[in-house]
Amino acid sequence: MKTIRILGELTPGATQRHLVKLPGAELANDEPRPVISVAGAKPGPVLFVNAGVHGGEYPAVEAVIGLGKTLNPKKISGTVILMPVLNLPAFRARTPFVCPIDNVNPNRVFPGDPRGSYSEQMTHALINEFVVHADAYVDLHGGDIPEALVPFVICRSGNDDVSERSKAIAMAFGLPYVLTVDKPVQPSKGSSSYAAAAEKGVPSILAEAGGVGQMQEDAVELLVNGVVNVMRHLGMIAGEHPHLNPLPNKGEEGSATVLTKFEWIYTKCTGVWYPKVGAGDVVNKGEQIGTVGDLFGDTLERIISPVNGVVLFLTINPSVLENGLLMGIGVE
Repeated sequence: MKTIRILGELTPGATQRHLVKLPGAELANDEPRPVISVAGAKPGPVLFVNAGVHGGEYPAVEAVIGLGKTLNPKKISGTVILMPVLNLPAFRARTPFVCPIDNVNPNRVFPGDPRGSYSEQMTHALINEFVVHADAYVDLHGGDIPEALVPFVICRSGNDDVSERSKAIAMAFGLPYVLTVDKPVQPSKGSSSYAAAAEKGVPSILAEAGGVGQMQEDAVELLVNGVVNVMRHLGMIAGEHPHLNPLPNKGEEGSATVLTKFEWIYTKCTGVWYPKVGAGDVVNKGEQIGTVGDLFGDTLERIISPVNGVVLFLTINPSVLENGLLMGIGVE
């Protein structure tokens, strides 16, 4: 059985609870992070699953908690390591997007820096204490407190072995859309978790479901089922080949739609956001998809789609700042 040094020795056929102090915790009065290890009775792959890179993505957090309570180690070949919340300061403070200690978005600074800010040290510890010891990595997300989205999975594109194995895991997860990208979805100092993991040679995906700061049971179920599908795909548990979860409000099953580009839409103005589309809607290039107005009720800006695609996520709060993110559109 592979070992993860920071957890100590694991007992085959047992579920264990751990409280882990990550390196870099001295930068803040940091509480230990709960981690659950589910060590299978038989040897097999190591799967690492975390949530809470953003503290307000609650269905993802609940999915990891639920997996820790329901996975049966007696029926597993290999080991599943579960971390319900990485960004504990944001989770405790109910802070969207960033870590309140340094005001940094952790999912923009992977693979982190052991000498950097709190978020950079936190992400560095996640990669080097957990991800690099895994055979596959699943980072669970969703819409943050002011966001709605349609369920989708992101992985790195490419013809190399790690990218192809990542895409196979993404397809197995079973959400309606799979987005393959060759660079981080938003320009930044660093990159996202899945991209940093792939650079370390670990097949990885980022799966999204739920949002708007609520504990949506259907989103929790999608994410739990997705991880179980990945375990089947990796040969860690018995069961039928994974099935695709249907699109919201549709009953059919089929193959996921593969998207190859993520177009992020921003406002130029501070004001009031009036979207004309919702998460999951198909939009056309040149279509007006919303407006931004001022507090007198005058229109400041008409938001036009620059591409044909599907709205994967959407800011639902009316108040927006200059250069504020409004939505992300996936393009085939």
